[in-house]
Amino acid sequence: MTTARPLPLRYPEDAEHLDGAARGELRVPVCGSCGEAFWPPSPVCPRDFRRDVGWATDAGTGRVHSWVRFHKRYFEGDGVPYVVVQVRLDSGPNLTTTWTGPDDPVLGEPVTVSFREVGDGVWLPEFGPGEQA
Repeated sequence: MTTARPLPLRYPEDAEHLDGAARGELRVPVCGSCGEAFWPPSPVCPRDFRRDVGWATDAGTGRVHSWVRFHKRYFEGDGVPYVVVQVRLDSGPNLTTTWTGPDDPVLGEPVTVSFREVGDGVWLPEFGPGEQA
């Protein structure tokens, strides 16, 4: 039995990411001390453990790091098969999301971000083929 796909929970640590997506911006946390962009969001930098964390608008470009094709329908409305891709952003962090390309992703392939409304005004980033980064 499948159920409706739940919307992402809104936590203080990722509110800026969700708000940015609704504006068509890929927002990622950045350490003000070391300058490292990172994911997932955290109140402390995973590199130097400082609390000087802010947010930056990322260019939304990167490369396919890994991917998987799902053939099982976990939620109502999911078209199967569908592809989930892990992207290594040019700014450094890895982001896992859905694939928008017409063909299977290729490891190392350049990608760019787009945004999709998933319900109730919530938008999420997804990636597809892009120009050479």
